[in-house]
Amino acid sequence: MKLKCLLIDDDIPTVEVMRDFISWHTFGINSILTAHNITDAKILLEANKPDIIICDIEMPKGSGLDMIKWVRENHYDCAFIFFSCHENFEFASTAISFNTDAYLIKPFDKSKVESALSKTVNSLRTKNQLQEYSQFGVSWLKNKAFVEQSFWRDILFARISPRLDLIHGEIRKRDLSLELEYGNFLVLASIGKTEIEDSWEESTFIYAFLNLTSEMMLDNLNPSHVINYQQHDRYYIATILRGNSSLEEITTRCRQLIRYCRDYFHCTATCYISEKVAIDMLTATRTTLEVMDRKNIIFKGKVHYQEDRFDYATNESYTLDVNVFEQLFIEGEKVQIVNKLKKDLEMLADSNKLDANTLHSIKQDFMQIVYSILYKNKILAHRLFSDKISETLLQKSEHSVMDMMKWAAFVTNKTIDYLREVKQSESVVEKAKTFIHNNYFQDLNREDVASSVFLSPDYLSKIFKSDTGLSIKDYLNEHRILIAKELLIQGNESIGTVATEIGFDSISYFSTVFKKITGETPNAFRAKFK
Repeated sequence: MKLKCLLIDDDIPTVEVMRDFISWHTFGINSILTAHNITDAKILLEANKPDIIICDIEMPKGSGLDMIKWVRENHYDCAFIFFSCHENFEFASTAISFNTDAYLIKPFDKSKVESALSKTVNSLRTKNQLQEYSQFGVSWLKNKAFVEQSFWRDILFARISPRLDLIHGEIRKRDLSLELEYGNFLVLASIGKTEIEDSWEESTFIYAFLNLTSEMMLDNLNPSHVINYQQHDRYYIATILRGNSSLEEITTRCRQLIRYCRDYFHCTATCYISEKVAIDMLTATRTTLEVMDRKNIIFKGKVHYQEDRFDYATNESYTLDVNVFEQLFIEGEKVQIVNKLKKDLEMLADSNKLDANTLHSIKQDFMQIVYSILYKNKILAHRLFSDKISETLLQKSEHSVMDMMKWAAFVTNKTIDYLREVKQSESVVEKAKTFIHNNYFQDLNREDVASSVFLSPDYLSKIFKSDTGLSIKDYLNEHRILIAKELLIQGNESIGTVATEIGFDSISYFSTVFKKITGETPNAFRAKFK
C-alpha cells in the first residue's frame, strides 16, 4: 500500500523540517507534497489526491479548518492531522467534528508526529481492507451464480480432478453451499450446427438455447447448473440436477424442450438423461452421453437414457446400386437421384441397419459415382467441388441423415448443372474467354484456363478451337495484342513496359507476336498515330 502525504503550512522551515526528518518510507509513504497556503493546497490535492494531509490551522490566506471543511464537502477521502501552536479547545473540537485523525501541538516533535502517522496509516489500512471486504461481498452476491456455474463447468470438464477430497476442497475454497448426498442426474441436450437456420447469429442462438433449457429444466433463468459448450459440430447444453429429482419429471421436461426447439427454433434437439451418479463421476458421464450422441444417426429428436444402446443389425455391408444412380445422372434426373438415396437410407433405418459405418460407406459410394461421371466427361471433380460450401457440406455429411441428404442434394445439383454446361460448349468456352480477358497480364497457359472451367486441358482445347477456330494460346495472344494496340495509341510507355503490362516476359517475343498478328512492328504501329 503506497501512500501520498500533503504538508500545508505557511511556515516554510516547519514544512522543510517535517519533510526531511520524518522517516516517511517506514509508514509506506513514498510521495511528499508541500504547499504554503490553502489555494495551492487545493490545486495539489485535486491533481494528486493524497491519502494523508498534515495541516497548520492558522494561515494568512485561509485556515486549516477552512481546508478540512472544503475537503469533506468535496468528498475527498483523506486522513487529516492538524499541527498547530494553539491548544484552544474550540479549535480542537471544530477539527474533531470534521473527522480529524490527530491534533498535534507545535513545536515539531518527531516522535509525536511519527506516532500520529503510525496510528493514521494503520487506520487507513484497516479502512481499505474493510472496503475491499465490502466490495468483495457485493461482488459475491452479484456473481454467486457465475461462481457456482464455473464450479460445475470445472467439474464437467475435469478441471477439478475427479477426487472427492479435492472436490470438497474446491467447494470450501469457493464458499459454495451444495447438497451432494443425493448424487446428480446429468441431462445433455444436443443440436447439430447444420440444423440451425442461417438467420440465427451463433452467439444469439446459444444464448436463446441456454435460456430455454434453463427455463424448461429448472423453471427459471438461473444458469448456475446449466453449462453450454460445443463439440463435433454440435451445440450442447448440460444440466446438472439433484439426484432426488423425479426421473419421470425430468423426462417430461426434456420432451417439452425438444418440442419447443422444434416449434420456436425450427431445429431438432435430442436429450440424453444419465443414471444417478456421484459428483466425481460427472466428467465420465458427460463423455458417455456424448459418445451416445455421436452414435445416434437415426434416433434424433427423442429422449434417451444412459442405459439405452444404439445397436444396429449391420452384419452385412450395404452398397448403393451404382448402375441405377449412374443412369439417373446421365439422364439429369436430379429429383429422382435424391429421392432414390433418401429411400435407401429410410429402408436401412427402418430395418435398423443404418449406423455410422454404413452411412460412411454410402457416402463413399455416392462420391465415387459422381467422380466417375465427371471423369468420363473430362471434368475435374476436385476443382468443381473446391469451393467453401462443398467442403463444409462434405465435412458434415456423416453427422446425421439430414446432413447426408443436404450434401448429396448439393453435389447432385452441381454435377448435373455443370454436365449440361459442358454439353453446351458455347457457355464453357465463353467462361474460358472471360477468364482470359480478366487474367491476360499473368503468365497463363492452357492448364490454368482449363482449371478455371473444371475441364481437362485436352478437352477444353478441343471444344475451344472448335468454337473459336483458335487455340487457347493464339486466342490469348490476340487478346494481348488488342490491349497492346490501345496502350501504344493512348499512352507514352516504352515498348518494354507495354510488353510487361500485357503478360510478355521479353520485348523480342512481344515484337514477334505483334508483327505476326498486325503485320508491322510495335514502333511502326505507334508511329502512325503520333
